Amino acid sequence: MTPAQIEGFIDRICGLYPATTIALKKVKDAWTADDFLLYQSVEDARKIVPQIMDHYEKFPTLKQVHYEFRLLRKPAVERTVVVCEICDGNGWDNGKRWNFNTKELICEGFTKTVMERTYTYVVPCKCREFASA
Repeated sequence: MTPAQIEGFIDRICGLYPATTIALKKVKDAWTADDFLLYQSVEDARKIVPQIMDHYEKFPTLKQVHYEFRLLRKPAVERTVVVCEICDGNGWDNGKRWNFNTKELICEGFTKTVMERTYTYVVPCKCREFASA
């Protein structure tokens, strides 16, 4: 987008939040100089305006707008958030296992003894296999 198109994009978002008071000149100065927004297309900007309206109660930050553009490029499968019970979504299995009904720790985690010292370690979680497929 050109700086003028970015200003129009900002004005359109401002129209969605008429009760929100923002420093419009500062927002326009910052956003029109942002390399990420300058690289985006007008078509993509039109696509994310409804997303912004659905996701935010007040005028979004530049970081939130970046997030919406990035979300637009992810496949729908990746957008669904499924948290793995083993790694809690971080991709690393530390070996600790919980009984969620009784909230008790069943297994303390992965440990290895080397030269009479015990170390804890993590391994890649099984959920990563599905993410890369």
